[in-house]
Amino acid sequence: MQAVELSELVLAPAETDEDLEALIAVRREVTPEARPMVENLRFNLQSKDDLSYVVARLGGEPVACGFVEPWSACAWGDIAVVPEQRRRGIGSRILADLSERARGLGKDSLQFEVKMSDGESRAFLERRGYVRVGAEEAVVLDLERIEPPDVDPPAGVRIVSRAEEPDLLEGMYAVGLEADEDIPGMEDVQSFDAWRANEIDKPSRRPELCFIALAGDEVVGYAGLMVFGDQAHHGLTATRRDWRRRGVGSALKRAEIAAAKRAGFKRLVTESEERNEPMRKLNEKLGFVPAPDLSVVMMRGPLV
Repeated sequence: MQAVELSELVLAPAETDEDLEALIAVRREVTPEARPMVENLRFNLQSKDDLSYVVARLGGEPVACGFVEPWSACAWGDIAVVPEQRRRGIGSRILADLSERARGLGKDSLQFEVKMSDGESRAFLERRGYVRVGAEEAVVLDLERIEPPDVDPPAGVRIVSRAEEPDLLEGMYAVGLEADEDIPGMEDVQSFDAWRANEIDKPSRRPELCFIALAGDEVVGYAGLMVFGDQAHHGLTATRRDWRRRGVGSALKRAEIAAAKRAGFKRLVTESEERNEPMRKLNEKLGFVPAPDLSVVMMRGPLV
Protein backbone atom coordinates (compact mmCIF):
# COMPACT_ATOMS: atom_id res chain seq x y z
CA MET A 1 0.00 0.00 0.00
CA GLN A 2 2.86 2.40 0.72
CA ALA A 3 3.79 2.37 -2.97
CA VAL A 4 0.47 3.95 -3.96
CA GLU A 5 0.83 7.68 -4.61
CA LEU A 6 -1.23 10.02 -2.45
CA SER A 7 -2.53 11.60 -5.66
CA GLU A 8 -4.61 8.45 -6.03
CA LEU A 9 -6.44 9.09 -2.76
CA VAL A 10 -10.19 9.18 -3.34
CA LEU A 11 -12.29 10.87 -0.66
CA ALA A 12 -16.06 10.55 -1.00
CA PRO A 13 -19.25 10.50 1.07
CA ALA A 14 -20.05 7.13 2.65
CA GLU A 15 -23.63 6.49 1.64
CA THR A 16 -24.04 2.86 0.54
CA ASP A 17 -23.71 -0.21 2.75
CA GLU A 18 -20.44 -0.95 0.94
CA ASP A 19 -19.15 2.49 1.90
CA LEU A 20 -20.25 2.00 5.50
CA GLU A 21 -18.50 -1.39 5.64
CA ALA A 22 -15.33 0.34 4.43
CA LEU A 23 -15.72 2.94 7.16
CA ILE A 24 -16.18 0.18 9.75
CA ALA A 25 -13.05 -1.62 8.50
CA VAL A 26 -11.00 1.53 9.15
CA ARG A 27 -12.57 2.16 12.53
CA ARG A 28 -11.92 -1.40 13.72
CA GLU A 29 -8.26 -1.15 12.74
CA VAL A 30 -7.81 2.22 14.42
CA THR A 31 -9.94 1.39 17.50
CA PRO A 32 -10.03 -2.42 17.92
CA GLU A 33 -12.38 -2.24 20.91
CA ALA A 34 -15.02 -0.35 18.88
CA ARG A 35 -18.16 -2.20 17.81
CA PRO A 36 -19.64 -0.14 14.93
CA MET A 37 -22.54 -1.71 13.03
CA VAL A 38 -23.85 -0.97 9.55
CA GLU A 39 -27.40 -0.91 10.94
CA ASN A 40 -26.53 1.89 13.37
CA LEU A 41 -24.63 3.94 10.79
CA ARG A 42 -27.41 3.58 8.23
CA PHE A 43 -29.98 4.60 10.85
CA ASN A 44 -27.88 7.64 11.76
CA LEU A 45 -27.80 8.79 8.13
CA GLN A 46 -31.54 8.29 7.72
CA SER A 47 -32.44 10.11 10.95
CA LYS A 48 -29.97 13.04 10.74
CA ASP A 49 -30.22 15.18 7.62
CA ASP A 50 -27.08 17.17 8.50
CA LEU A 51 -24.80 14.19 9.23
CA SER A 52 -22.07 13.30 6.72
CA TYR A 53 -19.82 10.24 6.75
CA VAL A 54 -16.75 10.23 4.50
CA VAL A 55 -14.37 7.42 3.55
CA ALA A 56 -10.94 7.68 1.91
CA ARG A 57 -9.60 4.94 -0.36
CA LEU A 58 -6.06 4.55 -1.63
CA GLY A 59 -5.60 2.12 -4.48
CA GLY A 60 -9.17 1.05 -3.87
CA GLU A 61 -8.49 0.11 -0.23
CA PRO A 62 -10.13 2.05 2.65
CA VAL A 63 -7.43 3.87 4.63
CA ALA A 64 -9.31 6.60 6.51
CA CYS A 65 -12.75 7.84 7.43
CA GLY A 66 -14.52 10.64 9.24
CA PHE A 67 -17.83 12.29 9.99
CA VAL A 68 -19.23 15.72 10.73
CA GLU A 69 -22.58 16.94 12.07
CA PRO A 70 -23.80 20.16 13.70
CA TRP A 71 -23.62 20.31 17.48
CA SER A 72 -24.54 23.43 19.41
CA ALA A 73 -22.15 26.30 18.62
CA CYS A 74 -19.71 24.10 16.69
CA ALA A 75 -19.67 21.00 14.53
CA TRP A 76 -18.89 17.54 15.95
CA GLY A 77 -16.39 15.50 13.97
CA ASP A 78 -14.12 12.48 13.85
CA ILE A 79 -11.03 11.47 11.85
CA ALA A 80 -9.49 7.99 11.73
CA VAL A 81 -6.48 6.97 9.63
CA VAL A 82 -5.08 3.43 9.65
CA PRO A 83 -1.67 3.43 11.40
CA GLU A 84 0.46 2.42 8.39
CA GLN A 85 -0.89 5.35 6.34
CA ARG A 86 -0.33 8.14 8.85
CA ARG A 87 2.02 11.11 8.37
CA ARG A 88 1.27 11.25 4.64
CA GLY A 89 -1.28 14.08 4.69
CA ILE A 90 -4.41 11.90 4.64
CA GLY A 91 -5.68 13.19 7.98
CA SER A 92 -5.17 16.76 6.78
CA ARG A 93 -7.18 16.02 3.63
CA ILE A 94 -10.06 14.70 5.70
CA LEU A 95 -9.87 17.66 8.10
CA ALA A 96 -10.13 20.02 5.12
CA ASP A 97 -13.13 18.11 3.79
CA LEU A 98 -14.89 18.12 7.18
CA SER A 99 -14.12 21.82 7.59
CA GLU A 100 -15.80 22.62 4.29
CA ARG A 101 -18.84 20.59 5.29
CA ALA A 102 -18.94 22.34 8.69
CA ARG A 103 -18.94 25.72 6.93
CA GLY A 104 -21.90 24.53 4.92
CA LEU A 105 -23.66 23.86 8.23
CA GLY A 106 -22.99 27.45 9.37
CA LYS A 107 -20.27 26.49 11.88
CA ASP A 108 -16.83 28.06 12.36
CA SER A 109 -15.21 25.42 14.60
CA LEU A 110 -14.97 21.64 15.02
CA GLN A 111 -14.86 19.44 18.10
CA PHE A 112 -13.24 15.99 18.15
CA GLU A 113 -13.18 13.17 20.68
CA VAL A 114 -9.68 11.68 21.09
CA LYS A 115 -8.54 8.82 23.30
CA MET A 116 -6.46 10.05 26.24
CA SER A 117 -3.81 7.49 25.35
CA ASP A 118 -3.57 8.64 21.70
CA GLY A 119 -0.88 11.29 21.94
CA GLU A 120 -0.29 11.26 18.18
CA SER A 121 -3.87 12.31 17.37
CA ARG A 122 -3.88 14.94 20.11
CA ALA A 123 -0.64 16.41 18.75
CA PHE A 124 -2.13 16.43 15.22
CA LEU A 125 -4.99 18.61 16.47
CA GLU A 126 -2.88 20.79 18.78
CA ARG A 127 -0.62 21.75 15.88
CA ARG A 128 -3.73 23.06 14.15
CA GLY A 129 -4.89 25.21 17.05
CA TYR A 130 -7.15 22.77 18.89
CA VAL A 131 -7.41 22.88 22.69
CA ARG A 132 -8.87 20.56 25.29
CA VAL A 133 -12.38 21.57 26.40
CA GLY A 134 -13.44 18.52 28.41
CA ALA A 135 -13.04 14.80 28.97
CA GLU A 136 -15.08 11.63 29.41
CA GLU A 137 -13.64 9.18 31.92
CA ALA A 138 -14.54 5.56 31.14
CA VAL A 139 -15.12 2.81 33.71
CA VAL A 140 -15.78 -0.91 33.33
CA LEU A 141 -17.67 -3.48 35.41
CA ASP A 142 -16.64 -7.16 35.11
CA LEU A 143 -20.03 -8.89 35.07
CA GLU A 144 -18.55 -12.37 35.25
CA ARG A 145 -17.27 -11.70 38.76
CA ILE A 146 -20.52 -10.47 40.32
CA GLU A 147 -24.03 -11.69 41.08
CA PRO A 148 -27.03 -9.70 39.78
CA PRO A 149 -27.63 -6.95 42.36
CA ASP A 150 -30.98 -6.25 44.00
CA VAL A 151 -32.62 -3.23 42.40
CA ASP A 152 -34.00 -1.87 45.71
CA PRO A 153 -35.64 1.43 44.57
CA PRO A 154 -36.53 4.10 47.17
CA ALA A 155 -39.95 4.09 48.81
CA GLY A 156 -42.70 5.19 46.45
CA VAL A 157 -40.72 4.36 43.30
CA ARG A 158 -41.03 1.33 41.03
CA ILE A 159 -38.64 0.37 38.23
CA VAL A 160 -40.11 -0.95 34.98
CA SER A 161 -38.63 -1.76 31.59
CA ARG A 162 -39.64 0.09 28.45
CA ALA A 163 -40.83 -3.28 27.13
CA GLU A 164 -43.37 -3.29 29.96
CA GLU A 165 -44.29 0.42 29.68
CA PRO A 166 -43.67 1.61 26.10
CA ASP A 167 -45.83 4.76 26.22
CA LEU A 168 -43.79 6.94 28.58
CA LEU A 169 -41.58 8.69 26.04
CA GLU A 170 -42.73 12.25 26.71
CA GLY A 171 -42.01 11.91 30.42
CA MET A 172 -38.63 10.34 29.69
CA TYR A 173 -37.77 13.17 27.30
CA ALA A 174 -38.58 15.82 29.93
CA VAL A 175 -36.28 14.10 32.41
CA GLY A 176 -33.58 13.71 29.75
CA LEU A 177 -33.64 17.45 29.03
CA GLU A 178 -33.06 18.24 32.71
CA ALA A 179 -30.17 15.80 32.82
CA ASP A 180 -28.55 17.25 29.68
CA GLU A 181 -28.81 20.77 31.07
CA ASP A 182 -27.00 19.76 34.25
CA ILE A 183 -24.13 17.75 32.74
CA PRO A 184 -20.93 19.84 32.66
CA GLY A 185 -19.91 20.62 29.10
CA MET A 186 -23.32 19.97 27.55
CA GLU A 187 -24.41 22.92 25.42
CA ASP A 188 -27.09 21.55 23.13
CA VAL A 189 -30.84 21.14 23.68
CA GLN A 190 -32.17 18.15 21.78
CA SER A 191 -35.51 18.18 20.04
CA PHE A 192 -37.87 15.34 20.90
CA ASP A 193 -37.22 13.73 17.51
CA ALA A 194 -33.44 13.89 17.96
CA TRP A 195 -33.71 12.52 21.50
CA ARG A 196 -35.99 9.70 20.38
CA ALA A 197 -33.69 8.75 17.50
CA ASN A 198 -30.71 8.46 19.85
CA GLU A 199 -32.31 7.04 22.99
CA ILE A 200 -35.16 4.91 21.64
CA ASP A 201 -35.14 4.03 17.94
CA LYS A 202 -31.45 3.33 17.26
CA PRO A 203 -30.87 -0.37 16.45
CA SER A 204 -28.41 -0.69 19.34
CA ARG A 205 -31.21 0.16 21.79
CA ARG A 206 -33.46 -2.60 23.18
CA PRO A 207 -36.67 -1.91 25.14
CA GLU A 208 -35.99 -4.75 27.59
CA LEU A 209 -32.65 -3.12 28.45
CA CYS A 210 -34.09 0.34 29.11
CA PHE A 211 -35.48 0.99 32.60
CA ILE A 212 -37.77 3.74 33.85
CA ALA A 213 -38.32 4.96 37.42
CA LEU A 214 -41.94 5.80 38.18
CA ALA A 215 -43.38 7.63 41.19
CA GLY A 216 -47.06 6.86 40.76
CA ASP A 217 -47.56 7.52 37.06
CA GLU A 218 -44.80 10.14 36.77
CA VAL A 219 -41.43 9.45 35.18
CA VAL A 220 -38.71 10.48 37.62
CA GLY A 221 -35.76 8.80 35.93
CA TYR A 222 -34.56 6.43 33.23
CA ALA A 223 -31.45 4.65 32.00
CA GLY A 224 -30.71 2.48 28.97
CA LEU A 225 -28.07 0.16 27.60
CA MET A 226 -26.62 0.18 24.09
CA VAL A 227 -25.63 -3.16 22.59
CA PHE A 228 -22.63 -3.46 20.28
CA GLY A 229 -22.14 -7.11 19.42
CA ASP A 230 -21.00 -8.86 22.61
CA GLN A 231 -20.50 -5.63 24.55
CA ALA A 232 -23.01 -3.55 26.51
CA HIS A 233 -22.52 0.18 27.03
CA HIS A 234 -24.42 2.08 29.70
CA GLY A 235 -25.57 5.43 28.31
CA LEU A 236 -27.20 8.34 30.11
CA THR A 237 -28.67 7.84 33.59
CA ALA A 238 -31.21 10.65 33.98
CA THR A 239 -33.02 11.58 37.20
CA ARG A 240 -35.55 14.37 37.63
CA ARG A 241 -34.07 17.20 39.72
CA ASP A 242 -36.54 16.90 42.60
CA TRP A 243 -35.78 13.18 42.93
CA ARG A 244 -31.98 13.34 42.94
CA ARG A 245 -29.89 12.08 45.89
CA ARG A 246 -32.76 9.79 46.91
CA GLY A 247 -31.53 6.54 45.36
CA VAL A 248 -33.32 6.67 42.00
CA GLY A 249 -30.17 6.79 39.88
CA SER A 250 -28.56 4.03 41.93
CA ALA A 251 -31.63 1.78 41.50
CA LEU A 252 -31.66 2.38 37.75
CA LYS A 253 -27.95 1.55 37.54
CA ARG A 254 -28.49 -1.69 39.49
CA ALA A 255 -31.39 -2.62 37.22
CA GLU A 256 -29.12 -2.16 34.19
CA ILE A 257 -26.31 -4.20 35.76
CA ALA A 258 -28.70 -7.05 36.60
CA ALA A 259 -30.21 -6.99 33.10
CA ALA A 260 -26.77 -7.01 31.45
CA LYS A 261 -25.70 -9.93 33.65
CA ARG A 262 -28.84 -11.92 32.83
CA ALA A 263 -28.41 -11.18 29.11
CA GLY A 264 -24.97 -12.83 29.18
CA PHE A 265 -22.74 -9.80 28.64
CA LYS A 266 -19.25 -10.21 30.06
CA ARG A 267 -18.66 -6.58 30.90
CA LEU A 268 -20.47 -3.28 31.11
CA VAL A 269 -18.81 -0.05 29.97
CA THR A 270 -19.87 3.48 30.83
CA GLU A 271 -18.34 6.94 31.00
CA SER A 272 -19.02 10.27 32.65
CA GLU A 273 -17.82 13.82 32.11
CA GLU A 274 -14.75 14.46 34.25
CA ARG A 275 -16.56 17.18 36.24
CA ASN A 276 -19.64 15.00 36.92
CA GLU A 277 -18.47 14.02 40.41
CA PRO A 278 -21.79 12.52 41.66
CA MET A 279 -21.98 10.03 38.77
CA ARG A 280 -18.31 9.12 39.07
CA LYS A 281 -18.77 8.36 42.78
CA LEU A 282 -21.90 6.29 42.09
CA ASN A 283 -20.10 4.21 39.45
CA GLU A 284 -17.25 3.57 41.89
CA LYS A 285 -19.71 2.52 44.60
CA LEU A 286 -21.31 0.02 42.20
CA GLY A 287 -17.96 -1.66 41.48
CA PHE A 288 -16.91 0.00 38.21
CA VAL A 289 -13.14 0.46 37.84
CA PRO A 290 -11.29 3.06 35.74
CA ALA A 291 -10.55 2.22 32.09
CA PRO A 292 -7.97 4.80 30.97
CA ASP A 293 -7.57 3.07 27.60
CA LEU A 294 -11.22 3.91 26.82
CA SER A 295 -11.28 7.44 28.25
CA VAL A 296 -11.31 10.40 25.87
CA VAL A 297 -10.66 14.13 25.74
CA MET A 298 -12.64 16.68 23.73
CA MET A 299 -10.57 18.95 21.48
CA ARG A 300 -12.09 22.06 19.87
CA GLY A 301 -10.52 24.31 17.28
CA PRO A 302 -10.80 26.26 14.02
CA LEU A 303 -11.83 25.03 10.59
CA VAL A 304 -9.10 24.66 8.00
